[in-house]
Amino acid sequence: MIFLETSFIVNFHVTKIQNHERALEIYKEIEKKPKYISEMTIYETLTVLRKLKQDDNKLNEVHDFLINSENITVLEDVIFYDQALELTFNNPIGFFDNLSYVVMKENSIKTIASFDLDFDILKDIKRIG
Repeated sequence: MIFLETSFIVNFHVTKIQNHERALEIYKEIEKKPKYISEMTIYETLTVLRKLKQDDNKLNEVHDFLINSENITVLEDVIFYDQALELTFNNPIGFFDNLSYVVMKENSIKTIASFDLDFDILKDIKRIG
């Protein structure tokens, strides 16, 4: 079980970005494994894509990929906002990353595909990136 974080998804889908090739390599390794995202991951990903000047076609392509892929399950996260906010006040990680972390813990997911080094301080999960 692997959680796909925004930085991984963006690098996977945007060809002219720093870690695109590495994201493709990682995806080949995890393609057949069950993958998870949260609802907020979708929204954050679309926001980052827009900031990277991606057009509507790219946003639709990524959105469809995330919600229609056989091996990607979208997990509810709104029920974990309070826990994520509490962590945000108690560690140096931002709210969205803490939310991903809480969703992972609550769903017994121990591995995250991410290029965000902030996840390295969380010793009970493994980051591949």
